[in-house]
Amino acid sequence: MARALGGRAEGYVAAMIVRDGPKRPRFPLSLIHPLGPLFRHLPLSLRRHLLYLRALRRWGNFRTPRLAGEKTQWRILNDRRPLLAFVEDKLASKEYIRRALASAGILEKIRLPATYWVGTDLRELEAIAQKLPARWVLKPNHSCGRVILIDSSVKPVNWTELAAISCRWLTRDEEELVMGHWAYSQARHLLIAEERVGAANANGLIELKVLSLDGEAQYYFQADRLNHKGLYDCFMPDGTPFLWGEGDALSQYYPAVTDEVRHLLLEAARAISAPFDEIRTDFFLSEGELWSSELAAYTTSGLSRTSSEMDLRLGSRWRLPDLTAPDPREAEWRALLEGTPKGTLQR
Repeated sequence: MARALGGRAEGYVAAMIVRDGPKRPRFPLSLIHPLGPLFRHLPLSLRRHLLYLRALRRWGNFRTPRLAGEKTQWRILNDRRPLLAFVEDKLASKEYIRRALASAGILEKIRLPATYWVGTDLRELEAIAQKLPARWVLKPNHSCGRVILIDSSVKPVNWTELAAISCRWLTRDEEELVMGHWAYSQARHLLIAEERVGAANANGLIELKVLSLDGEAQYYFQADRLNHKGLYDCFMPDGTPFLWGEGDALSQYYPAVTDEVRHLLLEAARAISAPFDEIRTDFFLSEGELWSSELAAYTTSGLSRTSSEMDLRLGSRWRLPDLTAPDPREAEWRALLEGTPKGTLQR
């Protein structure tokens, strides 16, 4: 269930853990690689067909899709509803999640990371650095796979290095230019300094991700956030483990979450996913506390090598939306993308 385009550049710089997006291929591989300079200029439909063929070794049906992966391609090619426009904007989705959990009466049970600062000029953040806690996170508002985990108690922050990395993050990247993930193109190009989940001495940081259709969870999977082996364990909503891909084996790497956590996880996912035909809701679990993370409209870009049975089962349950139907909440979705919010340290 790793992202289909593979590796993210990861490095350890002083007291920083840096994830800086997918690795770019070198010449001459770059001439034929999706992340090279040429692929992005192809028509989007052709790009998606080639990506699907490259990942799954077969040609997909994107006009009348049956499989879940094919329906993701349909969404990428066709779905431009305001409902999806805010999903990949991290600030907008955090506000939406807060409202959804509050409406469901469970906001006090789930933590949302505090937003310390929002902007485009890191010098503004450096000017209020004395207000920051030792452990915090820097990430772009409009991208995926890019984050810097900082702990200044180990070594002072290298602001010059932070500025160099984050400056690149403000440009358009592969999500929009290569993958054609439209919702990323609607997100505001901003940088965010945010609360870091988990204490320095915490026993691991577990990711929990729930895939829902029409507000009902279909499965969830869990992984260690800082484990680089890419190991996942997949579970049905009742907690029964299952194999994601054909020929896989259960990793047995992570202990299953408690029933209490699982019930809260599914209740939160139900509240958040209610308006969507398909959405993934992401969470963290640290020291028994459940934290909300973000939303994902293009899970694995529809390029994951799942089993044929699972691909068909999810595809048969995913009811594609009528793109011409009016949405009574359209103004609400659009309003989530207005303005530039301020972090708690900017007020």
